[in-house]
Amino acid sequence: MTRLLPFRRSATTGGASLVAAAAALALFLPGSAGAQNDDSGAVPAPPASPTSASQIQNIDQVRTAIKGYYGDTVTNAVDPVPNNIDGADIPLHTFNPDGAYAHEMAGIVDQAETYLAKPKPKGVYDVKKATKAVLFDVDDTLLNTYDYEIYSNFVYNPATNAAFVNDAKFPAVPHMVELEHYAESKGYTIFFLTGRPTTQHDGTVQNLTDAGYDVTDANVYLKDKTGATEPWLLGCAPTCTTIQYKSLTRQHIESLGYDIVANFGDQFSDLSGGFADRTFKLPNPMYFLP
Repeated sequence: MTRLLPFRRSATTGGASLVAAAAALALFLPGSAGAQNDDSGAVPAPPASPTSASQIQNIDQVRTAIKGYYGDTVTNAVDPVPNNIDGADIPLHTFNPDGAYAHEMAGIVDQAETYLAKPKPKGVYDVKKATKAVLFDVDDTLLNTYDYEIYSNFVYNPATNAAFVNDAKFPAVPHMVELEHYAESKGYTIFFLTGRPTTQHDGTVQNLTDAGYDVTDANVYLKDKTGATEPWLLGCAPTCTTIQYKSLTRQHIESLGYDIVANFGDQFSDLSGGFADRTFKLPNPMYFLP
């Protein structure tokens, strides 16, 4: 997948170059956390074309801040890429379950559960005839990828990323298993919508299941760039943007008779384009997907 990461722009999958201004803008884009794309309290972005280095956040300080926010913790696990460096496996890192990230997630989940208990549909269709649903993105919405970001030093590589995905060892995002189960208890149908390719289906379903989520395979949508298995994307395939892919898939789900009462994602592109009554933006200072 194409990603804008802190202090670099990845123009094509696997291609990465350091572009400090663009990535700093992505990292500190207003509304980086909280429900309903709330812009209040967001760190101001630097100018797109800075004229002084003092206008740009320092890359090492940002990396240190990210580690502090997650509460960087070394685990007993090792990376799924055998003997990747000097014939040795690398210990992985994870977040602190009592750190700032986990506490911020707890607050967002509390908001979400309050809303799901008494939702307020927008009324753009006959919701009385629709089956109420909740839709979740996967990476850093349900499964936390901090271990991969530290392993890769925030530089996306399709081969090593695929190894992590197919190894199915990403931990659950704090409190999100609880939220998914809560939504089910309230009668919501659960959908999973990820930008991961269809070749990563098995690892994705296995990881979600192992992490504690209740997964109905037919309700898991992965991206087929050709549109062959997703005819609702034929109008933009094979160059669908993230916003097109996700909004058109939500439109398809609603065409099946569902009302997506809440849409959860860690990227603004997970949430843009409509076909959901309310959106919840989860915190992710590690990378940005346009």
